Amino acid sequence: MVRNTTNERTVKDRMDTMTWGPLVLQKHMLFAIVAAAAGYGILRLRLRGSESAAAVSAVLLNALLIWIVSWKLSLLLFNGMSVLRNPVSLLYFNGGERGVWLATLLAAGYVGFMGWKNKKNLPIYTDSGLGSILGGASLYLAFIFFEGEQNRITLGLIVLLGVVLTVLWLRSRPTTHWRMSVQWAVMFILGYALIQSLAAHGWDKPGTTAVAEDVGLKVGQQAPDFDLMLLSGQPAKLSDYRGRTVILNFWATWCPPCKAEMPEMQSFFAENEKNGVVVLGVNATSTEASVPVVKAWVDEWGLSFPVALDSKGDVSQSYRVNAYPATYVIDGDGVIRDKHPGPMNADMLKEAATKAKPGK
Repeated sequence: MVRNTTNERTVKDRMDTMTWGPLVLQKHMLFAIVAAAAGYGILRLRLRGSESAAAVSAVLLNALLIWIVSWKLSLLLFNGMSVLRNPVSLLYFNGGERGVWLATLLAAGYVGFMGWKNKKNLPIYTDSGLGSILGGASLYLAFIFFEGEQNRITLGLIVLLGVVLTVLWLRSRPTTHWRMSVQWAVMFILGYALIQSLAAHGWDKPGTTAVAEDVGLKVGQQAPDFDLMLLSGQPAKLSDYRGRTVILNFWATWCPPCKAEMPEMQSFFAENEKNGVVVLGVNATSTEASVPVVKAWVDEWGLSFPVALDSKGDVSQSYRVNAYPATYVIDGDGVIRDKHPGPMNADMLKEAATKAKPGK
């Protein structure tokens, strides 16, 4: 039985995802794809009419491909044992922040090497590449701004700065010297530093963590309570776990990303249970063949965290789960501190759980 349901909440409360077969495309990943495409379009505009347009475009497009492949495969380097135990995880996970840095270094190294081979084009690589990155990043941040994320004043000013510099960059003539590119880069860095400095001393000062009074599905709202039966046969309510950080995970046995995620959930729970963190799995039982099938999978994965059976699908509907898996991070006061559509590995779970700690 679900209490304090959110059927009348707006569509914005939903976990925004797109599903393509077994794959889950998150909203922010879609933003990044659109921004990358825009950056490439800006690159082509910048090089329009240039004799080096084809060569420079090819190099930078190859650099983008190198970045994507390196970022994805970096999981093998940073968490190789997990991949060996569960090879399908390579399809859904990546090397995270460390993977981003590694991929960036490899892509930049490739661009530098190609520029060294063809020294006369190196300033053009730099000029067009910086303009492309600035324009694409500005569009991505604009998407985040209109999503209503925190620190909107700071974000809005950074977006405005990026857009203005991108337009001015496109209106200027492509340079064959370093000086102009360096000037544009310095202008953005100084403007960014100024905005961040004003934010730190003004409108974006962090406040204290307060307990939410209204019930809803947005970060900062009270998570809807519910009553379900655990697979063990015991009744359970979300409010039973007050005082503990709850990783509320919606999953199903027929969901391929869930199968990749479950060993990560168990690993995270085993490591963090002593720290007051509980993983509460909510199985989409209304979509399963039978409860014994669910139990068989739980036994095979060796799950030791509680698994609740959503036999009627009411809880999944209340939490606006439109693709599996989906995870909410709830603090000890029952307030939502983070939510994540799609699979999560142990590192992602650890980072998300820190948002539910006091003072976050």
